[in-house]
Order: sequence, then C-alpha cells, then structure tokens
Amino acid sequence: MERRKIVLVTAGGHVSNFHASMKEMRRYSEKRNIGLDFLGARGGLTGLINGKFQEIFDVDIDENRAGSLIGCDREIADTGKIIDVVKTNNIYTIIMMGGDNHLGEGVRLSKAGVRVIGWPKTMDGDLSSGVTLGWDTAVTVGVRQTRKHFNSAMTNGRIFYVGLFGRNTDWVPAAVSLYGGAQRCIPCEQEYEWEQVFDKISQDSKENYEKFGKNFAVVNFSEGARIRGMNPPPKGHCDLDKHGQPKLQPEWVGLELVRLTKKGGKKACFECYTYSMRDEPPTKTDIALARMSGRECMKMVLDEDFGKSVVFVPEGDFYKASRALLEEVAVQKKMRDTDYFDYNELRTRDCFDDDFGRLFRGSLGEPPRIENLAYKNMLREK
Repeated sequence: MERRKIVLVTAGGHVSNFHASMKEMRRYSEKRNIGLDFLGARGGLTGLINGKFQEIFDVDIDENRAGSLIGCDREIADTGKIIDVVKTNNIYTIIMMGGDNHLGEGVRLSKAGVRVIGWPKTMDGDLSSGVTLGWDTAVTVGVRQTRKHFNSAMTNGRIFYVGLFGRNTDWVPAAVSLYGGAQRCIPCEQEYEWEQVFDKISQDSKENYEKFGKNFAVVNFSEGARIRGMNPPPKGHCDLDKHGQPKLQPEWVGLELVRLTKKGGKKACFECYTYSMRDEPPTKTDIALARMSGRECMKMVLDEDFGKSVVFVPEGDFYKASRALLEEVAVQKKMRDTDYFDYNELRTRDCFDDDFGRLFRGSLGEPPRIENLAYKNMLREK
C-alpha cells in the first residue's frame, strides 16, 4: 500500500489537548495499518503556505502537555500557494486544527479542491459544533481560580475581580461564573454603563454583609468587556492581528474596574487568567474528547469523507464523535442568541448546566452556592 501524507495544521491560539489527539491519530493509524505519514506544518498556516513540514514522531508527543509541538500562528491562508504546496509535496489531506477563523480558511481550501478535515479547536467554546476542544480545560482553570479568590475577598472584605479570556463571546466567562460560584459576571457581548454594573456588585456586597458579616463579592469579567466609564488603554498598548481583531488587554480592564470600584467607596483587587487557560495540562474530559476526535479524523480519512469536521453529540452521560459540514461548523456562536445568560442580572442561568453539565461536571462537580464557599464560622449568625 502506498503511504499517504497527512499534514496537521495547529492554527490560531493554542489549546491544551492538541497532543492528545495527535497521539490517538498515530495510534489508530498504526493499529489499523492505514499507512499514513504524519507531518506538521511548522509554525501553523505559515508553514503550510511555505511548504515547511516536520514529521511528527510518536515518541515526541506528550498528550498531557499543552501547546503545540509544531507551532501555531494566526496567518491567513494563501489558497493558490497552498494548492501548489499540496501538489508539489504529494499531500493526501490536511487536518485543520482551528477555531472559526481557521476552519473558515479550511472551507476556502476545501472549495478550491484541497482535501480538508476539520478539528474544532477553541478554548472559547463558541463554534456551532456545540462542544469544542480545549473549552473544558480553560473553564476548569478559571473555575478553580475563581473559587480560590473567595479567600481573599472574604478575608480582606473586598470586591475581587477575576479576568478571563473572552474576546467576542461569553461561553468561557459564563461557564466559569456558574461553576466557580462568582456572584456576577461582566460579559463582552453587551455594552454597559458602569453604574449598572456597580449597582449589581454593591447589591451582592450588601447581601453578603447581612448574611456573613463582611462586605465582599467575587466577580468574573471577560477580557472583551465593554463598560462606558472605563478609560481606554494607552495607544501604545493597542494593536491589531492579521484578522483585524484588536489584541485585548484584560489587565487594563482589571485596573479600571478596581479604580472605579474604589471611587465608589469599596475596596477591590483583581487577577487575570488568560494564557494559563491554554497552558495547563488538559483535563481528563478534554483528553477523552481529543482521543475521540483523533479517531474520528482517521475514520474520515479511511472513508474519504472530506470537507467535514468532527463534532460531538450527546450520548448517555457524555458525548460521541460525529461529523458535520466544515462550513457549518466554522461559524461563531453567540451566547446572546441563547437563554443561557441573563444580561440584565449579569448571571449564568441554571439551564446552562442542564445542557452542558455532562461536559463540565466530570471536572468540576455541581455549581456551588455561596454558602459552599464561605468560611464555616461565617455560616453562623453574626
């Protein structure tokens, strides 16, 4: 059997479970004796465009390590050059491991005749596939830190702001808010007046004082939060990527939230978690999904079923891998189009757990109540 070259492209921001899927692709291919050579485009789409590849050896893959051993970038596909590279290097198919932007690049390549398979990667959880690779780990990191910061909030009587990834959609901060026990979440899909936000936070602080004897609250915020009343970052900190998207500064948002809160007469502090949501080892859930997606990609190669992407559909207490048209999956999904988040109250609704509990509960358990997070002595009457 003639060996076929498979090129993996890890594109966009990296996630925790690229390697777990690569490992499973090789394992499945060797077990079935498919006869594939696994190559990685060095540096992401730039490597694919320039025909720079390296073989991916099983011994080099650590499925518990985040990031990408072949590198990522946010380049835009040059379809003409890529078609030439595919022909020159006799590439059988490309597995595009990306989010909406880069799966969209995959759609363009597929329509131009290149054999492409999609791997729905984004820790933002905002593809139309419903569940994405890297989302569970990112949310788990945010949840653990959010729960921890109740310690500072309660000990020092402060409003503690926890900054999270979330450029254009609220799937990460909303999930972290629910499972982390945050009392409010400042999203990015709706713009607010500062007075609206501060009124809700002050309400929580007052209720906590009446219940526990201390003024405090823990509040998640998206890096893309838009609040009228905040000062913009200095021009030297503003930049655009190749897709025309601004490089956000969550630390600046945190500084401004603290400034405005102190101006309102309350003590405040903040911490941001962004790249740590990408760089932590994958959760068991994300490893399971990655392995599942790796096997499905190889089955799609065997079936010659190109122009499609792996998706996950509910089955029993978890999910199973399935397939959908690549152009359908490569669509960003807004939370505003659902009932999962209350944009007036700045809170995630319980129906989110109804639909995604099978994903998150394995790592995080049930959404906690404030009483679960308070110190035991605070549960007695003050």
